[in-house]
Amino acid sequence: MTYRIAYVNVGFLDTLIEDRIAAEAGMRIDYFNGMDTKELPQQVKDADAVIVTLEKFTDDLMSRIPNLKVIGRMGVGTDSLDIEAATRRGIPIINIPDYCIEEVALQAVSLMLAAHRKVVPANKLVSERRWGMDGIRPIHALSGLTLGLLGMGRIGVKVIEYMRAMVGAIAVYDPYLTPDKAPPGVKLVSLEELLSESDMISVHCPLSPETRYLINRENIAKMEKKPIVVNVSRGPIIHEEDLLEGLNSGQVRYAALDVLEQEPPEPSHPLLDHPNALITSHIAWYSEEAQVRMRELSIRRVIDYLEGRSVPTIVNPQAVGAR
Repeated sequence: MTYRIAYVNVGFLDTLIEDRIAAEAGMRIDYFNGMDTKELPQQVKDADAVIVTLEKFTDDLMSRIPNLKVIGRMGVGTDSLDIEAATRRGIPIINIPDYCIEEVALQAVSLMLAAHRKVVPANKLVSERRWGMDGIRPIHALSGLTLGLLGMGRIGVKVIEYMRAMVGAIAVYDPYLTPDKAPPGVKLVSLEELLSESDMISVHCPLSPETRYLINRENIAKMEKKPIVVNVSRGPIIHEEDLLEGLNSGQVRYAALDVLEQEPPEPSHPLLDHPNALITSHIAWYSEEAQVRMRELSIRRVIDYLEGRSVPTIVNPQAVGAR
């Protein structure tokens, strides 16, 4: 059977990878970029599968694609998709949480180390033709510090692998993690313990109703060691106004963020030029190799599902066979 697959607002410069894999399976892909989903072309309405990146996929949108059998999320996070509606309609969502583990973990570690060693302010000194330690002290030995992870999925495990030999201790708060699943030497703690004991806090939990604004004024006040805060997960896990307040008061020593609540941010966003913040433009996922993996895995897993093969990364497995 020939299935129709629609790519909606994905926007790569070429489609060679997708076209090759679809042709091998005898399937057809239609591409729609810059499209307002309020007005769907007939090819999308007739699609058996739709693949998106950050497109909002609502219950209403699903209702207008009557043949829809599966949604492919080209990436990791699923907060842009109405999972409840998809499940109710018997539409599995397939994401790709395993395409950029090394890249995201390395971005977190890079931001962490740059913040700890005060690379940005030290470079600013040199760019101003000043040589010395003005504004750099104190820096404490990394080997005596505690790293705290909020969440420990695939990426968190990789961060632990990279950082284990560099820090004095690693603590993890993850309500879904059992002690037998924790890596050796990693201490499972409560949220309050992690906030109070960590010199560096790195965010690795998904965005959900439970984690939205998890880093807020109340929890920042519990950060006894005035830590570095790193976020390579999702922007709205941090309440940015509360973080700014923490930076200004010194309760948070430094913020190193690859994600913000609004992307791109307004030019006047106060964190962009803050002396104690380092912001990168949501690049943690990227390497040339990761981009190829993402594209190949997205189309292959959607095709596998359509052809009845097992897929390892279905977000809502209860939707399988529910139609």
